[in-house]
Amino acid sequence: MKINFPSLFQTSLHKYRFFFIYGNDLIVFERVLSYLQKKFSLPLHPLAQEDLLNKVSSQLSLFEESTQPSLTFLSSVTDKILDNVEKLTEGFYIFTSEKARAQSKLVTYFAQSSHSLAIAAYASPLTSSEFEFLVEDMNLPVSFKSLLFKAYQNDYMGLLTTLQKIKLYGEVPEAHYDSFLSPFTSTDEFSQLIQAVLLKNKEKAVFHFSSLGGSDLILFLRSLIRSFQTLFEATSFKRSSPTTPWQTLTFPVFFKDQPLYESALSKWNLSEIHTFIETLLTLERRIKFSSFTSSQAYHELLLLLSK
Repeated sequence: MKINFPSLFQTSLHKYRFFFIYGNDLIVFERVLSYLQKKFSLPLHPLAQEDLLNKVSSQLSLFEESTQPSLTFLSSVTDKILDNVEKLTEGFYIFTSEKARAQSKLVTYFAQSSHSLAIAAYASPLTSSEFEFLVEDMNLPVSFKSLLFKAYQNDYMGLLTTLQKIKLYGEVPEAHYDSFLSPFTSTDEFSQLIQAVLLKNKEKAVFHFSSLGGSDLILFLRSLIRSFQTLFEATSFKRSSPTTPWQTLTFPVFFKDQPLYESALSKWNLSEIHTFIETLLTLERRIKFSSFTSSQAYHELLLLLSK
């Protein structure tokens, strides 16, 4: 069976053992994974495709003898997996592919299998069903939930951050509703750390990394990517023009931040910026789809600042 992401919340999962997520929106990938893991109440076990193929071909009994249910996750799978799916006789499996599209062999296979569910992960605003799923364990007043839904319908990561803050806060009286209804502004939240990275100030970066929560890491990486995309664009202009059109860049730089980027331009060359952006994108993917920890991410970023 094949469905789009919003339909997942109205779909019964009990008859499926294989879930295939495809599309081009990594945030929706994460939303699907979070939903499936919570619905099955099982830990997610990442596994590389080649490792699974080797086990299937050489130790099939490894799956047949399993008595405990498991939820195995394989990212970036290829058509090679298709000949072996039916040999997986125990547990539940989540396969993903960012490259697969609606007419690909992978999507066709999982869409037609009675034991599989193919889920299209494309950009999708928060639905009321997904919102209720996210807050179902929280004892929130109906009026407050309605306000939260309206405030964060187009800001999924901001909603997660706010819900975490609410859990720490405890019961929220009506007088304090407003303090939780301002969409999360990561640029303001991470400005000191972003400045330290842009200026290659390792000591200052280490200091501010210590106050960055693991739940905020993806948001921070995305803010940092935007800053380095701006730096990349400004570097290109500087090579061909004596002045930089700061306010007409893809991410405009207003006058108060221009000295920061001017200083950063003297510390990074084009190749270094390109490598840093690629590293940030890789870190986001590894954090989402493997057991890569926030400490490991901080370590890799600091290594780049040391070069």
